[in-house]
Amino acid sequence: MAPPPTSHPGAPPQPPFLQVPDELLQDIFLRLPTAADLARASSACAAFRRVIADHKFLRCYRDLHPPPLVGFIGRSFIPAQPPHPSAAAARAFAGIDFSCSSFLPSTAGRRWRQADFFQGRALLASLPVEEKGGRKILVGPQVLDSDYREFLVRDLAVCDPVHRRYVLLPAVPADLAALIRKPDLLDMETFLAPGEDDEDPLSFRVMCLAQCRMNLVLLAFSSSLGGHWRALTFDRLSTQAVASLVRYEPGLSDRQYVHGCFCWQLRFPNKLLVLDVRVMEFSLVDFTPEQRNSRFVIVEAAEGMLGMLSICNRVDSEDGEYWLPYSVLRNNRWQSEKVIPLPIRRWYLMGVAGGYLLLQTTYTTSSQEQLNIGYFSVEIKTLQVELFAGLSRPIFHGRLYAGFPPSLCAPTI
Repeated sequence: MAPPPTSHPGAPPQPPFLQVPDELLQDIFLRLPTAADLARASSACAAFRRVIADHKFLRCYRDLHPPPLVGFIGRSFIPAQPPHPSAAAARAFAGIDFSCSSFLPSTAGRRWRQADFFQGRALLASLPVEEKGGRKILVGPQVLDSDYREFLVRDLAVCDPVHRRYVLLPAVPADLAALIRKPDLLDMETFLAPGEDDEDPLSFRVMCLAQCRMNLVLLAFSSSLGGHWRALTFDRLSTQAVASLVRYEPGLSDRQYVHGCFCWQLRFPNKLLVLDVRVMEFSLVDFTPEQRNSRFVIVEAAEGMLGMLSICNRVDSEDGEYWLPYSVLRNNRWQSEKVIPLPIRRWYLMGVAGGYLLLQTTYTTSSQEQLNIGYFSVEIKTLQVELFAGLSRPIFHGRLYAGFPPSLCAPTI
């Protein structure tokens, strides 16, 4: 008698968590407090990774949990060091070519030079290689002459260092370039800006702001509007503002980005020049007389308001102690919120990114009296001061980098 046929059971049922709708998974993942938690969830299974890698989800997560400051870029990438909270995420960026030189096309007689770094993208300019004999020291009008020549002959590229991608920009059309006349030029800077299409994660803009004798000329390239340049002239920003720029401020201060706006400090008229890139309009914010000569950074405060962190020292202190006052702009007036002490003797403002202010300082430890070079971070929300990194020598011109680990970084180009 033949044995009874053996049964072949079907595939085992899927685990319950794989039957959860994507919308519910997204809601759960958005509640994870840190990028490290999100990275661990992404590596758990393919279904989780598919949901987390979606551009729309990552954009929502970034809005709720801005990427932390993980390091700064000088001649090389300087990561956050333990025990700083960003140290674990910073280790994932080891080996990434932030200079972009390894994947940008090379051209005989030209070299790439980094011009800006913003929201994970790098802006580079290709310029003719200088003749033998080294870089010349430029003084006075020679600086503007050099800037103007570079403006006419440079090529621009926007790069994604993490994914090794790039976009070469078209040249500025001759009719737009003619709006910036060499005899009228006082200062010029080229920088990256957010794209005009909030729904397109690959959208970006490149802006060239020229400060001329009678007006401001802004040349803007948008990747989402047909990929072309356009020009905006601001000769009626206000008579006082333009007069201040021309008479007292032949060169804008370091640029900062806050709540959709770029900000520049105007020292002599004691004002803040604000460019809202959402509507492409300039405005001015007054400072108090006490803030005229202070060094400060503008930061994002709650409810879309502007905050300010400045550094001052106690004149009555023998040890030269420094303090960090925090103010918020309410009803067009700066109101003091808090003042915290800083464990430093000398300082240099590196900038703001990823929810942190970064300071380069000299400090001493309790176990030794020799001075150390360190980088301290100040968390904007809590104003907590922590050691970010220690180095053997200072780096004064690093660009701050905030980002999620590469496994959670969607391409930006």
